[in-house]
Amino acid sequence: MKLHSSAALIALALAAPTAAANPRPATFTWDCNIEGAPARLTAQVEAVTPAGVFVDASGLFSGSISTGEVNYYYQGSLVSATARYAFTGENQFADFTDLNTNDRFHVQFIMQGRELLMIANPHGPQPARYGCRMTGPAK
Repeated sequence: MKLHSSAALIALALAAPTAAANPRPATFTWDCNIEGAPARLTAQVEAVTPAGVFVDASGLFSGSISTGEVNYYYQGSLVSATARYAFTGENQFADFTDLNTNDRFHVQFIMQGRELLMIANPHGPQPARYGCRMTGPAK
């Protein structure tokens, strides 16, 4: 399925580097062009750094060490004059739901500086590409 006018992480690498440094999600907004129609994408992004935990001989916690990875979790909306979508995702992929029809589809996010490329239905027979531009700093 593709986004349409009646209708990304990634690393969303603009998010905070660790969950401990930023326990609340950061909010980002982009202005998008969805088949010629303007739309606003808003995402709340949380960066989580996994850790390896080790225990002592008696099985008690004795420390942790960062794995060096960062996982990005996000949720948000894409709204135009004629359509509304909600999405949740992890790293480079999100699952979108059309709030008018309940149709669901998969989107890949690719960040390039302040530009966001969304590829709807990235593994399907007819992927569609949509460009977005970040409108301001994270909140």
